[in-house]
Amino acid sequence: MMNKGTTKNALHLATHSGWYRFEQREQSWIQVDRALTYWLMTCIQVDPDNPKRVYLGTEHSGLFVTNDGGKDWIRANPNVPCLTLSSLLALPGKLLAGTMPAALYLNPNDSGWQELKGVRQGASSGTFPPNPELSARTRVLAAENGSSDRLYAGIEVGGILVSDDAGRDWQPANDGLTDPDIHQILPSRKTEGLVVTACGEGIFRSTDRAAHWEKVTPSGRRTYGNALAEDEDGLIYMGITRDRPRTWTRDGRADSAIYKTNDAGAHWELLTENMSGGVMDICAGPNGKGILIATADGEVLEVNESGGCRTVISGLPCITAVVLGA
Repeated sequence: MMNKGTTKNALHLATHSGWYRFEQREQSWIQVDRALTYWLMTCIQVDPDNPKRVYLGTEHSGLFVTNDGGKDWIRANPNVPCLTLSSLLALPGKLLAGTMPAALYLNPNDSGWQELKGVRQGASSGTFPPNPELSARTRVLAAENGSSDRLYAGIEVGGILVSDDAGRDWQPANDGLTDPDIHQILPSRKTEGLVVTACGEGIFRSTDRAAHWEKVTPSGRRTYGNALAEDEDGLIYMGITRDRPRTWTRDGRADSAIYKTNDAGAHWELLTENMSGGVMDICAGPNGKGILIATADGEVLEVNESGGCRTVISGLPCITAVVLGA
């Protein structure tokens, strides 16, 4: 159970140069802490039972953990067997870590790491497009309703795998999914059976728990889907960019846009566009409404349900992930 008296009132950011913690004071976000500045952070999660316990994944040094909201960090011991982390998923009583090469490790109740070998077997033939010499990676992990009863693993590049037995066995779930370059998977907490995924060539949705997919990318010049989030009202937000990250510095802008849907992805409403930074991650706002957007040029933008947009944090290194905690 979540610790009594502890609320998610802090914003934790993973960046290309360490971790940052911000607190909201009236309408502003104020930086209150920074650490691990020598490490490139790839992913971040907050423990669902204790929002002061935060997990940080790094590019080459495995996992770091704090139990006090970031005052003190320790390198995990034992660490994840593969130290190149690309995704994390914190569930009650367990932590999952995705890696490159594409594999998945489970640590139940801090008892040590074990590999869930079905992911490695299901992703064995993929490569990573920005550098074909690299193997595929487990880019994203997701759980239906916050439970390990139904797990999703997105492979960049290799499609989607699903498990209905807490990760022991995995099956491909790619019927209709024409792009195996998976960046984000969002199983809806509000709409039964709905799963949305952001891919390198667009946005796809399934209304039957990933058994079948259909492409629902909004029309226009932007096709690179990178981030998804759902608020407490079931509105789903999506970040999409004109092209892949290697192009984002051309002409000084990535030309990103944010859309939302209130009908399970059948239609998308444009909220804001022509953003200079590539959208790296999205999380729901601290009141459960609206979203906070982390960008590749070190900014955090706040977008409300009506499309109002303002920059609330700037001047940071490239932000790879954002999450609310304590």
